[in-house]
Amino acid sequence: MIRPARDSDRDAIAAIHTESWRDTYRDVLPDDLLDGALGNIMVDRWKTQEIADRDVVLVAQADDGEILGFAATWVEEQGRGYIDNLHVRSSARSQGLGRAMLRETALRLLHHGVPSGYLHVVASNKRARSLYMRLGGELGPVEDKNLYGTIVPNQRIDWSDLSILAG
Repeated sequence: MIRPARDSDRDAIAAIHTESWRDTYRDVLPDDLLDGALGNIMVDRWKTQEIADRDVVLVAQADDGEILGFAATWVEEQGRGYIDNLHVRSSARSQGLGRAMLRETALRLLHHGVPSGYLHVVASNKRARSLYMRLGGELGPVEDKNLYGTIVPNQRIDWSDLSILAG
C-alpha cells in the first residue's frame, strides 16, 4: 500500500534512508560517514523535516505494517516538484515499489497544480538512472553536489510534464 507518511513513520524513514545510502553509496561516500555519523544525521533530519501541504511524502507499507520504502518531494516556490528522495529497503527492491511511489507522487503533484518535476541522482547510480529514464525522465546536466562533505557528481533528471511520470 502506498500512503502519505505520518509523523509516526519518521524513524522508519530515517532508517530506510540510512540503509539505502550505506548500500548504494558504499563506493561513493567515505566509510566513516556511512558507518558512523550517517544514522544520526538521518534521524535528526527526519525528526525536524517540515512537510508543507503541497509537499508529497509517501511510504510503501507492507500488509504487516512494515515500511518498505519512501518518496519525498518538495514543491518549490517556482511551482516545480523537487523529488528529493526515493528509497526502498534492499529486501523489497525490484518489486515495483519505487515506480509506484513515483507515479503516486506525480498524481498528487498534478492534483496540487504542480506540472513539472525533477531530481538529482548520483551519476554512478546506474540502476536508479535507468528507472528514471524508463519512466520518461529527460537527462539534464551533471552537477557536483556536496553530500555531507563529499563532492559527488549528480545527474539531473527532468519531467517537464508530470503526467508522463503519472503514466
